[in-house]
Amino acid sequence: GARTRRISALLLAECLEYKGRFLKALERDVLALCDERSWTMPAHDSGLTNFKGTHLTIDLGSSARGWLLSAVDYWLGEKLMPAVRTRLRQEVKRRILDVYIHAVREGDTLGNWWMRGTNNWNAVCTAGVIGTALTLVDSPRDRAEYLAAMELSNPIFLSGFTGDGYCSEGMGYWNYGFGHFMMLGLTVRAATDGKLDIFQGEKLTRIAAYAKGYQTQPGRAPWFADGGGAPSTSIWALVRQVYPAAVPGNAKMPHLLSGGHVGIGLRSFGQAPPPTDGTDPGLPLRTWFGDAQVLISRSRPDAEVLFGAGIKGGHNAEHHNHNDVGSYTIVLAGADMLGDPGGETYTRRTFSRDRYVSKVLNSYGHPVPLVAGKLQSGGSKAAAEVLASEFSSQRDCLLLDLSAAYAVPELTELTRSFCYERKQQMIEIVDAVRFAEPQTFSTPLVT
Repeated sequence: GARTRRISALLLAECLEYKGRFLKALERDVLALCDERSWTMPAHDSGLTNFKGTHLTIDLGSSARGWLLSAVDYWLGEKLMPAVRTRLRQEVKRRILDVYIHAVREGDTLGNWWMRGTNNWNAVCTAGVIGTALTLVDSPRDRAEYLAAMELSNPIFLSGFTGDGYCSEGMGYWNYGFGHFMMLGLTVRAATDGKLDIFQGEKLTRIAAYAKGYQTQPGRAPWFADGGGAPSTSIWALVRQVYPAAVPGNAKMPHLLSGGHVGIGLRSFGQAPPPTDGTDPGLPLRTWFGDAQVLISRSRPDAEVLFGAGIKGGHNAEHHNHNDVGSYTIVLAGADMLGDPGGETYTRRTFSRDRYVSKVLNSYGHPVPLVAGKLQSGGSKAAAEVLASEFSSQRDCLLLDLSAAYAVPELTELTRSFCYERKQQMIEIVDAVRFAEPQTFSTPLVT
């Protein structure tokens, strides 16, 4: 990680100064990267096939490294030592370009499942591969083959969002996954002089607007699922070039090297966002992601203290899923006061069959009921049902049936109602439960 960050910084520094001062260090790190036995992340190579060289695959790490080295070649190729440039091209071709095109032509996606995946991997890896191919592949016909494969995988990625544009992976993975989709689309536009535009369709407009609508307050968003965090201003700088209405008018655009997003800075280098007309009305009173059953309720714009909440129904087979049907978060003046704590620090267990041993990822760590001593079940059938809703300027109310999330035969009724009162700046959460015979029931408050 440190090596690739140095390459990014040295590349940008050399291009800005262009006096050769950083070339020696850059060439040193490029050759060191080429000498690495594997470019994939260790967690993504459990069989050690990349490390041993028996079967190469592409992952989040290797695709990013391929794209980074292709930028080094494209921007500074003639200034690099010929031997360094030759080695760079050989390794990118062997580890990225040949692996991808073989999988496309032979239908062999063993280890490259993301080509048909519906989560962030699809967009991130595809962006890295296509960015690399458009930069290093000389033949227009061969470049077109990479683009054709991209056009097959893009709709699969977009199908992972609900129809209302909701990203069940969470805000952090919207930044990462959809952010790479934006980089991919802008790269393809530039490479084809606008003849190929992947930014088509109303659903994409809704996906682009997710980050703006998912905020409980400016810069704050629920920590549902693994991918919590705030909207990335670096990604908003890219989104604004295509979907200006999806970005708040008062959103601060990043300095090129801010926030550690050097790679994103490289992709957006020289692409200034269009100016806004200053008429952005700001965040509305609420955002309702009806397909995902997620409600974001906010204060009136003139409220002295901002008070917001995010509440969710959904199901327990979402991307980067937590068993969290009925979870919520409450935010006061920019501080998370109550509710969902977000994800855990990733370990080997996190993405194993023991994932839900974690008390952060199972329902124990969420502000949802413990019913007859049982936590929520996993799977898509453990789902909420919206029984009623009321949205007005005075209040937002939502009534959810949570009973399907619990494998308790004696449970005959379990509902949770959320009611957000704007004038009083109060949220009331009421659980109503009924059993066929006496059982225990409790609900935690997570602070």
